Amino acid sequence: MTDQKLRTILQEHGLKATYQRMAVLEYLATNKTHPTAEMIHGDLNNISLATVYNTLDKLIETGLIIAIDIHDDGKRHFDYYGEPHYHIINQQTSEIIDADNFDMAPLFDAARKASGLNITGYHIEVFGVNPEDS
Repeated sequence: MTDQKLRTILQEHGLKATYQRMAVLEYLATNKTHPTAEMIHGDLNNISLATVYNTLDKLIETGLIIAIDIHDDGKRHFDYYGEPHYHIINQQTSEIIDADNFDMAPLFDAARKASGLNITGYHIEVFGVNPEDS
């Protein structure tokens, strides 16, 4: 992702395009590993861990990224949410798999009808285990 594209994304979400925000956002946009803050810091070691956490909090607040809490490993994992998708979590390995093969429109319609609210977004995690192990 180019610096200009990163700047534009941040500015469209009301954020100043600092070096740290651009670096963390680019990392998440180009790495599909759903890293923890510590993993990001390990790869971007020129940014302090506290700054990584603060940057992640700000990016979550603006909706640019999401946090995925995996209860099995007790850590928060992060994901750039540039394209709508959901996550499938392997409960045995804690692997997080991106998936976008489901039409969310029926779910949005049902949620809108049940609540009367305009649905503005979603975060879905589906959990599973290997069939041979269950």
